[in-house]
Amino acid sequence: FIQSNLSTMVGVVYKTDEQIIAKVREPPSPKKIYRAALELSNQCDSVLKSSQILELFSPDNAAVRDKLRTYAERLIIPSSQFSRKGEDLIWKKVFYDVITSCRATKAHQSGPVKLPYRSHLMSAVGYYQHLLLKLQQQYHLNLCGVVDFAHDFSTTESVSESLIEEGIAAVHRCLLYLGDLARYQAETEGPNFKSISARFYYQALLICPKEGRPHNQLGTLAGVNYEGLEAAYHYMKCLASKVPFAGAGDNLKGIFNKTVAISKDVMCSPESYPPTKRFLICFLLLADKLSGPVSMSEVDQLVRGLGGDFSDCYTDNRQPFPPSLVLKIVTMAIMLAENALAPGVDTVQPKLIPALAIEMFTTLLTVTIQQLGEMLSSPDNQFQSLQISGGGEEERCVLMLQVISKQSLLLPLKILGDWVKARHQLIAQDLTGSFWSQFGDLVNLFPHTRDLERLVGEGFNQSQQQQRVALPEDVALRGLAPLSTLHNQLIFPPLSPDLNMIDEFALRIMCLKSVAHFAAQLRPRPGLQYDVNSDLYSSLLSKPPMRTMVTDRERTMKAMAHQRLQSEIKGLEYSVSANQYDSLSPFLVPVTSTVCLHLRTVKLLVATQRSVIIIPKQVIQDLDNLKKSRENHYARDAIKYFESMFKNGNWWLRGQGDQEFLPVNEPAPTPEMAGFLSVLSCCLYLGNKSQGIVTLLVPDDAVSAAKSQKSCNQPNNYTGNLPSGELMDLAKRYGIRVEGALEFYSKWTMSNRHGKIGRGK
Repeated sequence: FIQSNLSTMVGVVYKTDEQIIAKVREPPSPKKIYRAALELSNQCDSVLKSSQILELFSPDNAAVRDKLRTYAERLIIPSSQFSRKGEDLIWKKVFYDVITSCRATKAHQSGPVKLPYRSHLMSAVGYYQHLLLKLQQQYHLNLCGVVDFAHDFSTTESVSESLIEEGIAAVHRCLLYLGDLARYQAETEGPNFKSISARFYYQALLICPKEGRPHNQLGTLAGVNYEGLEAAYHYMKCLASKVPFAGAGDNLKGIFNKTVAISKDVMCSPESYPPTKRFLICFLLLADKLSGPVSMSEVDQLVRGLGGDFSDCYTDNRQPFPPSLVLKIVTMAIMLAENALAPGVDTVQPKLIPALAIEMFTTLLTVTIQQLGEMLSSPDNQFQSLQISGGGEEERCVLMLQVISKQSLLLPLKILGDWVKARHQLIAQDLTGSFWSQFGDLVNLFPHTRDLERLVGEGFNQSQQQQRVALPEDVALRGLAPLSTLHNQLIFPPLSPDLNMIDEFALRIMCLKSVAHFAAQLRPRPGLQYDVNSDLYSSLLSKPPMRTMVTDRERTMKAMAHQRLQSEIKGLEYSVSANQYDSLSPFLVPVTSTVCLHLRTVKLLVATQRSVIIIPKQVIQDLDNLKKSRENHYARDAIKYFESMFKNGNWWLRGQGDQEFLPVNEPAPTPEMAGFLSVLSCCLYLGNKSQGIVTLLVPDDAVSAAKSQKSCNQPNNYTGNLPSGELMDLAKRYGIRVEGALEFYSKWTMSNRHGKIGRGK
């Protein structure tokens, strides 16, 4: 009995020891940790009130903040009911209060405080970058491609939606902290940190598009850029968000107050201000007027002036605003128009504000059509040269898109087009026939739809005329009310596929074409009519037959080719002055045997950058026939060189355009004669009725044979036949100079050595 009871007592004692040890090892509850953190927070507050600025960075005070950070982080990881409180303690007490104290006294700008202040900011940045990874790991998030500091922490285990939302919200706040820190660093480290700050804010928007606070911070970052318009855009976007930031309204009013103060002089003497500044100030003034009680006479005066000012901006300057600002201006115009179109608004107002957006749309259409026409007809582009090198339609489409991708105004045009589709019933009275005519002219400049379809793939559903993948401008405007239906159908990052610039512009053009298609489907009065065979749109104003439109396009292409030729001649005036045409021609046209026998000389002439070398279509055709022989390295080397140059683009070497020929009224009894006449027709077009502008480059052996009156017509299946003396004389009778390639290069070398030839452009 005693032994039994003793065993029981020993067991009881043993279990009690286990419980005591477990009690000692048990981590403190989040509640106790929070209390301890609050005590440290109170110590930090006391230091802020009683210490000098430099004392904030003493080892003792820094140790208190480090201890507080450790305690508060234990509230965040693992997650607890005190997680948000822990976040606030770290941001406010560990980092932000110290930053605010230094900035309030401006002690951080110089003196002994500057270095510890910079170290404090760098410490905060490092901490939040590390915390960003910890949060992704804790909540099993995969934010690769969305945030800079990311790793795939996703799991196959089931994770509740509420837990994911909690993690996303925590990451969102962390990105805002990093954006604020980079903004503070810009004050001491330089303006480059502003772009880093903006990057974090935009990443915060990407993962939480409904939150308005990132826009408020971006507005603060923008400051008074462009008379405050950039900041006003972000504040307006913030207020239009599903979760707006309360302080954005006051911030926007501050921008408007500054605008009102300086607008009086602008309204009194508008001619004293350049159109860009006048437009920005008056546009902000209009936004201010529409935000309160409306005076329709003032609004009417502003609207009528703004349309002309916006057009004048592009009259005086081809690029008056950076692309990002144009997109913001267009978005603000849409937002103001939407407010005017809202139910219950004054009946006169809706007729004015949407009309302004359409007028801006029309101006951008006019400018884009003009600039694209110049770009596509420029000698610098590559897609025209590809036409003679055997390239396919798709490759030609890609090269054309490379040219079009330089036109940044397509981004705001795409947004305006989406808005027109979404609000057509409300703004139909402003969409005139001339507007749709211009829109049709724009889309007619683009590549054929069938070629674009191959590039966009699943990004656009052609049968439904529906965009599927979000473009950068869609991401920027995500959440904008009138475009919400479209945005709900799009795949946004990180789920959307990565698009390169060519793919982006192909998709953007398909979206613009869908607007033209929409106009053609309107009933009872369509805005445009569409011809499937030619893939062209025409206005109903003139109702031209479709064949006429195709003819017009051909005529336009000829005009563009002529414009390109004139541009080349003007450019060559820099390298070969008019009084030197007797010695050196600005245009060189080699025959087939020249590029085979003297390819190295052709390359050297290209490198001199003194004359443009034009490769006739006939030469390309001859090379294609000659290369069929496996042993013919002459033709193969020449073709490889031309393909490489045409692909990469070179102003000094290009192919003959489709319209670059003039008929030669000479009989062609033999294939050789027919081929030479084809080359001669190219020379005549380039010569443009001026003597000495074009030199036909032939092999030097052909020139020697002609002088000695020897025959050189033996067939050559490797290099092509040498032109006979009779053929060269024929070219001379038409005003075309004929010289041996080696002799011409030697002449240029001697002239350059004696300083007779100036530098090329």
